[in-house]
Amino acid sequence: MSEGGQQVDLMQLQLPQLNVLKEQLDQEVEMMQSSLQQLKIAQSRFVESSESIGKLNSDNDGKEMLVPLTSSLYVPGKLQDVNNVLIDIGTGYYVEK
Repeated sequence: MSEGGQQVDLMQLQLPQLNVLKEQLDQEVEMMQSSLQQLKIAQSRFVESSESIGKLNSDNDGKEMLVPLTSSLYVPGKLQDVNNVLIDIGTGYYVEK
């Protein structure tokens, strides 16, 4: 199919046109695979956050923990309020829970 949504008879296309079409389709498939991978990463991070929140309870109040500043840098800290935490929901957005 062309961009306008019209049907094209592939048997009528010349080899260079078929090659261009193949390249376009390859690029679209690659973009969709990349998007799917990003969605899977976001989903796994969401599940991790959900599991971590599930482990918080009043018994953990005041306990020492490591606080992530980056993906590879953690600093020591204390959990002060288990009822109010910020959750990274992706693309720089955080939600208080």
